[in-house]
Amino acid sequence: MKYSLFRFKDVFEAIAIYLICFASNLLFIYVQTVNLEVSFILESFIESITEYQLIITILLTFMIIVFHYQFLNRRKTEISCRILVGDTMLKIIIRYILNSLAVLGFSFLLSLSLNFYLDVNVTSNFYLVFIFMLYILSSAGLVKKE
Repeated sequence: MKYSLFRFKDVFEAIAIYLICFASNLLFIYVQTVNLEVSFILESFIESITEYQLIITILLTFMIIVFHYQFLNRRKTEISCRILVGDTMLKIIIRYILNSLAVLGFSFLLSLSLNFYLDVNVTSNFYLVFIFMLYILSSAGLVKKE
């Protein structure tokens, strides 16, 4: 990651945010599919939370969008300096896309292993990956110098 805009802290933060989103989605699906033999109060509490699954998932994806937006705004000066020393905007954008997709892929593989361990349907996480890939590709347009 020598030429990357991502530092270790940024990679760790992105992986954590992606994993929170994937894990919460997985948790909602797991709770809906597993037959919990618990008290009526706990069961009604779980049902009331799962009613808001879509809203919670949208809020968590919004958190990822905010991360990428803030990340690119923090790196504008660094992008300008890289252009001054001979790097091209196209190479910077390509590296940003590839690094973002690598972080997304690593996070998805971790969540996928958890999906297989819990024997839960993985299609909803595929939808999330598709949404995140679209946002990463569209946020590449935000890569610009100061």
